[in-house]
Amino acid sequence: WLARRAFHPLHPADAPGAMSAPALEHPPPVARLDGAPRRLPKGASDPISQRGGGCECDRSKGAIVLFYAYVPIADPASLVTELRATCGSNGVTGKLRIGREGINGTAAGNHVGIDAMIDALASCAREPRLAAAAKSLDYKHAPGCACLFDDLSVRLVPEIVPFEPSAGGAKSARKKRRGGRHATIGGDDDGDERGTETDASAPSAPSAPVPCPVGYLDPRDFHDAVRNRAASASTSDVVILDVRNWYESRVGHFEGAALAPIRRFSQLPEYVESNKTLFHGKDVLMYCTGGVRCEKAARYLASLGENDGGGEEKNGDDAGVTGRPRSVRQLRGGIVAYARDVLGAEAGAEAGAETKSAYKGLNFVFDNRGAVPVTSDVVTWCDGCGARSNRLGKCGGFGCHVILVVCEACGGGNGDANGEARVFCCGSCEAQTIARETTPGAKRKRKPCECDGYESRRRRLLPTPTPGSVGQARSWRVI
Repeated sequence: WLARRAFHPLHPADAPGAMSAPALEHPPPVARLDGAPRRLPKGASDPISQRGGGCECDRSKGAIVLFYAYVPIADPASLVTELRATCGSNGVTGKLRIGREGINGTAAGNHVGIDAMIDALASCAREPRLAAAAKSLDYKHAPGCACLFDDLSVRLVPEIVPFEPSAGGAKSARKKRRGGRHATIGGDDDGDERGTETDASAPSAPSAPVPCPVGYLDPRDFHDAVRNRAASASTSDVVILDVRNWYESRVGHFEGAALAPIRRFSQLPEYVESNKTLFHGKDVLMYCTGGVRCEKAARYLASLGENDGGGEEKNGDDAGVTGRPRSVRQLRGGIVAYARDVLGAEAGAEAGAETKSAYKGLNFVFDNRGAVPVTSDVVTWCDGCGARSNRLGKCGGFGCHVILVVCEACGGGNGDANGEARVFCCGSCEAQTIARETTPGAKRKRKPCECDGYESRRRRLLPTPTPGSVGQARSWRVI
């Protein structure tokens, strides 16, 4: 069990939007460390939207924006208070994360409200570096309304996108990241290319690794690079890396991309550590939803081998293999910018998008839309029956956090008169749930189930199901 769980530890909130099913009785909300109340009671679950937000608003009269900036924030607590007040008074909803390293946010509302938030950022006298960056950020506007979020959450955080290794994680990965990972890096408007930052006062070592340049590709150039790789007789020197969580990349990704079976972003270093030969000496094309995760992932990859002693001798098949790429290039603005700039603002609705796009399927988003069509391609399958589907759902198990693909037939409420169809991630999760539901008053602590490990996620990322991967759909009577 420890071996199976070592790479992917279970945690109640280890992925945004992947919280547990509602408890029978919710405890009252409690305040977070920064004083803001919990958005949901402990144990409650964000639903997976099947209706693109479910409201009847005219979204042409509003917007949803996605943005970030890695710039030093001198007083992040005050900025949290200011933005919470500005957004709240202008009817803006969303999730904003602010820390000393910068800001990362998605916000929705009418045009007046969104403009007020952007103006507050661009005119923040207390934070001049943020104000300067805010004037030229790509906010990646899309039609939207305040209904795309249930409320407003503005929080003070240690990292605007968590990348610290989990407790008990790989110490070697942590050591290798020292020195380059927390360097100040730019947002969407950053410079084109640079080498890894080094300490100018440190003596140069003859065996120092060759610098790995980190750069950006605009969406159209990234598109051409992906297409050229696909057309090349040899693709071994170019790796396309999706740094999102497995349930995001499962429903949509670039053709030929390596899909990391990770449950949260902080597990990426452990995945890379286990697959060094995939990246070592290669040219890496990297992408995520909006670009913020790539900033840290790119610098992490470029720093590999810096603390290995350069020419230090090693034994075995991995001798000298650090995982350090030859180069790393990020998709500027992420999938959102790609859909906008390469396919048009309404990418999923554009005629011919399927043949034009190097990205296939849906773009998973952390708001009430659930996922946004980039093309109509269906790239995955239902966990209940194996049929082609991209309909998102959740495991029917009590306290389970796994986001699944559940087709209409398996999870569309087609159960008997006293219950409804559910899909469970695995047999043990189903057994625990039924035991809990059929034993009134019994207190049963959820045990880790069969699908909490690396191998289960890897199987679900395959283009077709393997034997034993499906068939956990059940229609059962609620007692």
